[in-house]
Amino acid sequence: MALAPVAWLWARLGRASTGTWLANMVRRELVRLRSFVGDGEGVAERRLAERLKRRLDRQRAPVRDLAAWLIRRGLPQNNGCWSHLCDDGIRIDSGGTCDSCDCLLGDRRGLRQIVATEVATQHLHVTSGEWRGVYEQALRAKFDYQSAMDAVRRERSAERQVAFYAAVEEQRAQLAEDKVRRAARPCEDCGRAEASGLCPVCSLRRSTKALVDQAVDIAVAVRADVDDPGAVATLTAQVGEDTWAVVRGAVAADGAGDPVCRAFAEKDLAQKVLDQRRQRTLQRLRESGPAEMEAAHVRRMTLHGMFPTEKNRERAEKAAAKARERVAQDLLREFLGDLARARAAAMPRVRPPAWSERCSDLAARPLDEDTAAVGAGWA
Repeated sequence: MALAPVAWLWARLGRASTGTWLANMVRRELVRLRSFVGDGEGVAERRLAERLKRRLDRQRAPVRDLAAWLIRRGLPQNNGCWSHLCDDGIRIDSGGTCDSCDCLLGDRRGLRQIVATEVATQHLHVTSGEWRGVYEQALRAKFDYQSAMDAVRRERSAERQVAFYAAVEEQRAQLAEDKVRRAARPCEDCGRAEASGLCPVCSLRRSTKALVDQAVDIAVAVRADVDDPGAVATLTAQVGEDTWAVVRGAVAADGAGDPVCRAFAEKDLAQKVLDQRRQRTLQRLRESGPAEMEAAHVRRMTLHGMFPTEKNRERAEKAAAKARERVAQDLLREFLGDLARARAAAMPRVRPPAWSERCSDLAARPLDEDTAAVGAGWA
Protein backbone atom coordinates (compact mmCIF):
# COMPACT_ATOMS: atom_id res chain seq x y z
CA MET A 1 0.00 0.00 0.00
CA ALA A 2 2.78 2.46 0.88
CA LEU A 3 4.65 1.82 -2.39
CA ALA A 4 1.56 1.74 -4.63
CA PRO A 5 2.47 4.99 -6.49
CA VAL A 6 5.88 3.56 -7.48
CA ALA A 7 4.86 -0.08 -7.88
CA TRP A 8 5.40 0.04 -11.63
CA LEU A 9 8.90 1.44 -11.05
CA TRP A 10 9.72 -1.12 -8.36
CA ALA A 11 9.50 -3.91 -10.91
CA ARG A 12 12.40 -2.33 -12.83
CA LEU A 13 14.88 -2.77 -9.97
CA GLY A 14 17.72 -4.88 -11.23
CA ARG A 15 19.01 -6.78 -8.22
CA ALA A 16 17.10 -8.34 -5.36
CA SER A 17 19.57 -6.93 -2.82
CA THR A 18 18.67 -3.40 -3.93
CA GLY A 19 14.99 -4.14 -3.39
CA THR A 20 15.72 -5.56 0.08
CA TRP A 21 17.79 -2.52 1.00
CA LEU A 22 15.10 -0.09 -0.16
CA ALA A 23 12.41 -2.11 1.64
CA ASN A 24 14.33 -1.73 4.90
CA MET A 25 14.53 2.03 4.37
CA VAL A 26 10.78 2.16 3.71
CA ARG A 27 10.10 0.20 6.92
CA ARG A 28 12.22 2.62 8.95
CA GLU A 29 10.32 5.58 7.50
CA LEU A 30 7.03 3.89 8.33
CA VAL A 31 8.20 3.40 11.93
CA ARG A 32 9.05 7.10 12.10
CA LEU A 33 5.67 8.09 10.66
CA ARG A 34 3.86 5.92 13.21
CA SER A 35 5.42 8.06 15.95
CA PHE A 36 3.36 10.95 14.50
CA VAL A 37 0.13 9.28 13.38
CA GLY A 38 -0.07 6.41 15.87
CA ASP A 39 -0.39 2.69 15.31
CA GLY A 40 -3.68 2.83 13.45
CA GLU A 41 -4.04 0.23 10.76
CA GLY A 42 -2.80 1.56 7.41
CA VAL A 43 -2.49 5.21 8.49
CA ALA A 44 1.30 5.47 8.20
CA GLU A 45 1.25 3.54 4.89
CA ARG A 46 -1.41 5.91 3.52
CA ARG A 47 0.61 9.00 4.51
CA LEU A 48 3.72 7.63 2.82
CA ALA A 49 1.78 6.73 -0.32
CA GLU A 50 0.34 10.27 -0.44
CA ARG A 51 3.85 11.70 -0.11
CA LEU A 52 5.22 9.57 -2.96
CA LYS A 53 2.28 10.39 -5.24
CA ARG A 54 2.54 14.11 -4.46
CA ARG A 55 6.22 14.20 -5.28
CA LEU A 56 5.80 12.13 -8.41
CA ASP A 57 3.18 14.63 -9.62
CA ARG A 58 5.56 17.51 -8.92
CA GLN A 59 8.43 15.72 -10.65
CA ARG A 60 7.18 16.50 -14.19
CA ALA A 61 9.91 14.25 -15.51
CA PRO A 62 10.33 10.49 -15.71
CA VAL A 63 12.08 8.77 -12.81
CA ARG A 64 15.06 6.93 -14.25
CA ASP A 65 16.67 5.66 -11.02
CA LEU A 66 14.10 4.66 -8.40
CA ALA A 67 16.65 3.97 -5.65
CA ALA A 68 18.27 7.40 -5.98
CA TRP A 69 14.88 9.13 -6.26
CA LEU A 70 13.52 7.43 -3.13
CA ILE A 71 16.64 8.26 -1.11
CA ARG A 72 16.88 11.91 -2.17
CA ARG A 73 13.29 12.98 -2.86
CA GLY A 74 10.71 10.31 -2.20
CA LEU A 75 11.28 9.17 1.38
CA PRO A 76 12.77 12.19 3.26
CA GLN A 77 10.32 14.52 5.00
CA ASN A 78 10.34 18.05 3.58
CA ASN A 79 9.44 20.58 6.27
CA GLY A 80 8.00 23.70 4.73
CA CYS A 81 8.13 25.52 8.07
CA TRP A 82 9.30 25.08 11.66
CA SER A 83 6.72 22.40 12.50
CA HIS A 84 8.02 18.84 12.77
CA LEU A 85 4.62 17.64 11.51
CA CYS A 86 4.87 19.55 8.23
CA ASP A 87 5.56 17.66 5.01
CA ASP A 88 5.40 19.68 1.77
CA GLY A 89 2.88 22.00 3.46
CA ILE A 90 0.69 19.06 4.55
CA ARG A 91 0.32 17.94 8.16
CA ILE A 92 1.41 14.35 8.70
CA ASP A 93 -1.00 13.66 11.55
CA SER A 94 -4.23 14.98 9.98
CA GLY A 95 -3.44 15.16 6.26
CA GLY A 96 -4.74 18.74 6.15
CA THR A 97 -3.05 21.97 5.19
CA CYS A 98 -0.25 23.14 7.48
CA ASP A 99 -1.31 26.32 9.29
CA SER A 100 2.29 27.38 9.87
CA CYS A 101 3.01 27.29 6.14
CA ASP A 102 -0.14 29.33 5.55
CA CYS A 103 1.15 31.91 8.02
CA LEU A 104 4.47 32.08 6.19
CA LEU A 105 2.70 32.52 2.87
CA GLY A 106 0.51 35.20 4.38
CA ASP A 107 3.59 37.02 5.71
CA ARG A 108 5.21 36.90 2.28
CA ARG A 109 2.07 38.19 0.58
CA GLY A 110 1.85 40.97 3.14
CA LEU A 111 5.49 41.87 2.54
CA ARG A 112 4.91 42.08 -1.23
CA GLN A 113 1.90 44.32 -0.64
CA ILE A 114 3.93 46.61 1.65
CA VAL A 115 6.75 46.87 -0.90
CA ALA A 116 4.29 47.58 -3.71
CA THR A 117 2.70 50.37 -1.66
CA GLU A 118 6.10 51.90 -0.83
CA VAL A 119 7.20 51.81 -4.47
CA ALA A 120 3.94 53.38 -5.61
CA THR A 121 4.31 56.13 -3.00
CA GLN A 122 8.02 56.91 -3.51
CA HIS A 123 8.15 56.57 -7.30
CA LEU A 124 5.14 58.46 -8.58
CA HIS A 125 6.58 59.24 -12.01
CA VAL A 126 7.88 55.78 -12.88
CA THR A 127 6.46 54.38 -16.07
CA SER A 128 4.64 51.07 -16.17
CA GLY A 129 7.58 49.43 -17.94
CA GLU A 130 10.08 50.56 -15.29
CA TRP A 131 7.80 49.93 -12.33
CA ARG A 132 8.31 46.15 -12.41
CA GLY A 133 12.08 46.48 -12.16
CA VAL A 134 11.89 49.02 -9.33
CA TYR A 135 9.40 46.80 -7.47
CA GLU A 136 11.56 43.68 -7.81
CA GLN A 137 14.66 45.60 -6.69
CA ALA A 138 12.87 46.97 -3.59
CA LEU A 139 11.39 43.53 -2.85
CA ARG A 140 14.82 41.92 -3.13
CA ALA A 141 16.29 44.52 -0.80
CA LYS A 142 13.50 43.94 1.72
CA PHE A 143 13.98 40.18 1.55
CA ASP A 144 17.75 40.57 1.95
CA TYR A 145 17.20 42.79 4.98
CA GLN A 146 14.82 40.31 6.60
CA SER A 147 17.19 37.44 5.82
CA ALA A 148 20.05 39.36 7.44
CA MET A 149 17.91 40.09 10.51
CA ASP A 150 16.88 36.42 10.72
CA ALA A 151 20.52 35.40 10.49
CA VAL A 152 21.41 37.79 13.31
CA ARG A 153 18.56 36.40 15.44
CA ARG A 154 19.67 32.85 14.75
CA GLU A 155 23.24 33.75 15.62
CA ARG A 156 22.19 35.37 18.87
CA SER A 157 19.95 32.43 19.67
CA ALA A 158 22.86 30.07 19.02
CA GLU A 159 25.11 32.17 21.26
CA ARG A 160 22.51 32.12 24.04
CA GLN A 161 22.13 28.37 23.63
CA VAL A 162 25.89 27.87 23.81
CA ALA A 163 26.06 30.08 26.90
CA PHE A 164 23.16 28.16 28.45
CA TYR A 165 24.80 24.80 27.86
CA ALA A 166 28.09 26.14 29.18
CA ALA A 167 26.34 27.34 32.34
CA VAL A 168 24.65 23.96 32.68
CA GLU A 169 27.97 22.14 32.34
CA GLU A 170 29.58 24.50 34.85
CA GLN A 171 26.75 23.97 37.31
CA ARG A 172 26.92 20.22 36.75
CA ALA A 173 30.66 20.24 37.44
CA GLN A 174 30.09 22.35 40.55
CA LEU A 175 27.42 19.93 41.76
CA ALA A 176 29.79 17.03 41.17
CA GLU A 177 32.48 18.80 43.18
CA ASP A 178 30.01 19.53 45.96
CA LYS A 179 28.94 15.89 45.95
CA VAL A 180 32.55 14.74 46.27
CA ARG A 181 33.13 17.32 49.01
CA ARG A 182 30.04 16.20 50.92
CA ALA A 183 31.02 12.57 50.55
CA ALA A 184 34.43 13.33 52.07
CA ARG A 185 32.94 14.98 55.18
CA PRO A 186 33.23 12.93 58.39
CA CYS A 187 30.21 11.89 60.43
CA GLU A 188 28.99 14.66 62.71
CA ASP A 189 28.13 12.24 65.52
CA CYS A 190 30.80 9.54 65.58
CA GLY A 191 33.54 11.14 63.44
CA ARG A 192 33.70 8.33 60.89
CA ALA A 193 35.70 9.41 57.83
CA GLU A 194 34.08 9.89 54.39
CA ALA A 195 30.54 9.47 55.73
CA SER A 196 28.87 12.37 53.85
CA GLY A 197 28.37 14.17 57.14
CA LEU A 198 26.37 11.34 58.72
CA CYS A 199 27.06 7.63 58.64
CA PRO A 200 24.21 5.08 58.26
CA VAL A 201 24.37 4.02 61.93
CA CYS A 202 24.13 7.58 63.26
CA SER A 203 21.41 8.45 60.75
CA LEU A 204 19.34 5.49 61.97
CA ARG A 205 20.02 6.45 65.58
CA ARG A 206 18.77 9.99 64.95
CA SER A 207 15.60 8.61 63.40
CA THR A 208 15.20 6.24 66.35
CA LYS A 209 15.59 9.12 68.81
CA ALA A 210 12.94 11.15 66.99
CA LEU A 211 10.51 8.21 67.12
CA VAL A 212 11.24 7.56 70.80
CA ASP A 213 10.71 11.24 71.63
CA GLN A 214 7.31 11.14 69.91
CA ALA A 215 6.33 7.98 71.80
CA VAL A 216 7.42 9.54 75.10
CA ASP A 217 5.48 12.74 74.36
CA ILE A 218 2.29 10.77 73.71
CA ALA A 219 2.60 8.87 76.98
CA VAL A 220 3.45 11.98 79.00
CA ALA A 221 0.82 14.22 77.37
CA VAL A 222 -2.10 12.06 78.52
CA ARG A 223 -0.74 11.28 82.00
CA ALA A 224 1.17 14.32 83.32
CA ASP A 225 -0.15 17.46 84.97
CA VAL A 226 1.16 20.14 82.63
CA ASP A 227 0.73 22.80 85.32
CA ASP A 228 3.49 21.11 87.38
CA PRO A 229 6.82 21.45 85.50
CA GLY A 230 8.62 19.20 87.98
CA ALA A 231 6.12 16.38 87.54
CA VAL A 232 6.36 16.74 83.76
CA ALA A 233 10.15 16.49 83.85
CA THR A 234 10.12 13.49 86.21
CA LEU A 235 7.52 11.61 84.19
CA THR A 236 9.35 12.39 80.93
CA ALA A 237 12.60 10.99 82.29
CA GLN A 238 10.92 7.87 83.64
CA VAL A 239 8.95 7.14 80.46
CA GLY A 240 12.03 7.85 78.37
CA GLU A 241 14.13 5.34 80.30
CA ASP A 242 11.44 2.69 79.99
CA THR A 243 10.99 3.31 76.28
CA TRP A 244 14.72 3.24 75.58
CA ALA A 245 15.04 0.02 77.56
CA VAL A 246 12.46 -1.58 75.26
CA VAL A 247 14.02 -0.18 72.09
CA ARG A 248 17.60 -1.12 72.98
CA GLY A 249 16.45 -4.67 73.55
CA ALA A 250 15.79 -5.06 69.84
CA VAL A 251 17.61 -7.88 68.08
CA ALA A 252 18.51 -7.86 64.39
CA ALA A 253 16.50 -10.23 62.24
CA ASP A 254 19.55 -12.16 61.06
CA GLY A 255 21.11 -12.21 64.52
CA ALA A 256 24.29 -10.59 63.24
CA GLY A 257 26.30 -8.13 65.24
CA ASP A 258 26.49 -5.59 62.45
CA PRO A 259 25.95 -2.07 63.88
CA VAL A 260 23.83 -1.04 60.90
CA CYS A 261 21.52 -4.06 61.29
CA ARG A 262 21.18 -3.42 65.00
CA ALA A 263 20.46 0.29 64.47
CA PHE A 264 17.84 -0.59 61.87
CA ALA A 265 16.22 -3.10 64.23
CA GLU A 266 16.06 -0.44 66.97
CA LYS A 267 14.49 2.05 64.57
CA ASP A 268 11.92 -0.53 63.44
CA LEU A 269 11.04 -1.39 67.03
CA ALA A 270 10.78 2.31 67.94
CA GLN A 271 8.33 2.81 65.06
CA LYS A 272 6.23 -0.10 66.31
CA VAL A 273 6.25 1.26 69.88
CA LEU A 274 5.15 4.67 68.61
CA ASP A 275 2.33 3.19 66.53
CA GLN A 276 1.12 1.04 69.45
CA ARG A 277 1.09 3.95 71.89
CA ARG A 278 -0.67 6.18 69.40
CA GLN A 279 -3.34 3.56 68.74
CA ARG A 280 -3.85 2.81 72.45
CA THR A 281 -4.07 6.51 73.26
CA LEU A 282 -6.53 7.18 70.46
CA GLN A 283 -8.63 4.22 71.58
CA ARG A 284 -8.81 5.64 75.11
CA LEU A 285 -9.70 9.08 73.75
CA ARG A 286 -12.42 7.60 71.52
CA GLU A 287 -14.03 6.23 74.69
CA SER A 288 -13.70 9.51 76.57
CA GLY A 289 -16.62 11.72 77.56
CA PRO A 290 -16.16 14.43 74.89
CA ALA A 291 -15.88 11.84 72.13
CA GLU A 292 -19.01 9.99 73.29
CA MET A 293 -20.95 13.26 73.56
CA GLU A 294 -19.95 14.30 70.03
CA ALA A 295 -20.76 10.86 68.65
CA ALA A 296 -24.20 10.89 70.31
CA HIS A 297 -24.88 14.38 68.94
CA VAL A 298 -23.85 13.39 65.41
CA ARG A 299 -25.90 10.19 65.60
CA ARG A 300 -28.93 12.13 66.73
CA MET A 301 -28.58 14.79 64.06
CA THR A 302 -28.06 12.16 61.35
CA LEU A 303 -31.25 10.33 62.30
CA HIS A 304 -33.25 13.53 62.71
CA GLY A 305 -36.16 13.58 60.31
CA MET A 306 -35.38 10.12 58.92
CA PHE A 307 -37.11 6.80 59.26
CA PRO A 308 -35.39 4.46 61.76
CA THR A 309 -34.51 1.88 59.13
CA GLU A 310 -31.49 -0.40 59.30
CA LYS A 311 -29.75 1.48 56.51
CA ASN A 312 -30.23 4.85 58.21
CA ARG A 313 -28.99 3.46 61.52
CA GLU A 314 -25.85 2.13 59.83
CA ARG A 315 -25.29 5.53 58.24
CA ALA A 316 -25.69 7.22 61.63
CA GLU A 317 -23.23 4.80 63.26
CA LYS A 318 -20.64 5.50 60.57
CA ALA A 319 -21.06 9.24 61.07
CA ALA A 320 -20.78 8.80 64.84
CA ALA A 321 -17.58 6.73 64.44
CA LYS A 322 -16.06 9.45 62.26
CA ALA A 323 -16.99 12.09 64.83
CA ARG A 324 -15.49 10.00 67.63
CA GLU A 325 -12.25 9.58 65.66
CA ARG A 326 -12.12 13.30 64.89
CA VAL A 327 -12.54 14.25 68.54
CA ALA A 328 -9.85 11.75 69.58
CA GLN A 329 -7.38 13.23 67.08
CA ASP A 330 -8.19 16.77 68.21
CA LEU A 331 -7.77 15.85 71.88
CA LEU A 332 -4.40 14.22 71.22
CA ARG A 333 -3.17 17.28 69.33
CA GLU A 334 -4.42 19.50 72.14
CA PHE A 335 -2.63 17.44 74.81
CA LEU A 336 0.62 17.47 72.82
CA GLY A 337 0.33 21.23 72.32
CA ASP A 338 -0.21 21.80 76.06
CA LEU A 339 2.85 19.65 76.82
CA ALA A 340 5.00 21.60 74.36
CA ARG A 341 3.89 24.93 75.85
CA ALA A 342 4.55 23.70 79.40
CA ARG A 343 8.07 22.61 78.49
CA ALA A 344 8.75 25.92 76.74
CA ALA A 345 7.52 27.86 79.80
CA ALA A 346 9.72 25.77 82.12
CA MET A 347 12.92 26.49 80.18
CA PRO A 348 15.12 29.12 81.84
CA ARG A 349 15.34 32.36 79.96
CA VAL A 350 18.55 34.35 79.72
CA ARG A 351 18.01 38.01 80.50
CA PRO A 352 19.42 40.17 77.72
CA PRO A 353 21.95 42.80 78.85
CA ALA A 354 20.64 46.27 79.50
CA TRP A 355 21.23 49.05 77.02
CA SER A 356 23.62 50.74 79.41
CA GLU A 357 25.80 47.65 79.45
CA ARG A 358 25.66 47.34 75.67
CA CYS A 359 26.54 50.99 75.21
CA SER A 360 29.46 50.72 77.62
CA ASP A 361 30.84 47.83 75.58
CA LEU A 362 30.45 49.88 72.41
CA ALA A 363 32.03 52.94 73.98
CA ALA A 364 35.15 50.95 74.82
CA ARG A 365 35.74 50.13 71.17
CA PRO A 366 38.10 52.40 69.21
CA LEU A 367 36.53 54.44 66.42
CA ASP A 368 37.78 54.16 62.85
CA GLU A 369 38.56 57.26 60.76
CA ASP A 370 35.19 57.38 58.95
CA THR A 371 33.16 57.10 62.17
CA ALA A 372 35.31 59.73 63.88
CA ALA A 373 34.84 62.12 60.92
CA VAL A 374 31.06 61.66 61.02
CA GLY A 375 31.03 62.34 64.77
CA ALA A 376 33.13 65.49 64.32
CA GLY A 377 30.71 66.75 61.65
CA TRP A 378 27.77 66.31 64.00
CA ALA A 379 29.61 68.15 66.74
